Amino acid sequence: MNAENIRKIREFNRSYTRVLKLTDKYHLDTQYTLLESRLLLEIDRGVNSANQLMLLLHVDKGYLSRTLKKLKSEGLLIEVPNDQDKRIKNLNLTNDGEKVLKMIDQRADTQVETLFSSIPTEELENVIRDMQEIKNAVKKYSHDKEI
Repeated sequence: MNAENIRKIREFNRSYTRVLKLTDKYHLDTQYTLLESRLLLEIDRGVNSANQLMLLLHVDKGYLSRTLKKLKSEGLLIEVPNDQDKRIKNLNLTNDGEKVLKMIDQRADTQVETLFSSIPTEELENVIRDMQEIKNAVKKYSHDKEI
């Protein structure tokens, strides 16, 4: 890949990081970081062990452990022994965790709607198609199949 293509891709990544405010300390004007929000989402989707989360999100074990501990101490998560292997602890959202995730999801939906609502329908369909094409191409040639 040539230097100009690398520059263009990095520029695109920086612009989206800025537009989505991914470097803000707290995600979507909540008291939760981007990682905390993502952990709640993935646990709700059934990725419910620390090992699964570590592999999916490529997060350092210590950092993940501290973050999960914080979410548990805030009453958003509980650990439940796995039915097949009692050494494994499954993570589940509490009622409060479900409420927080619902609020984060609503704010994320609002963010997307705000960003894209002024784009005419036909152009928006093209943008969404292009997003899917980018995702498919990167996934096809990536070592990380979780993209």
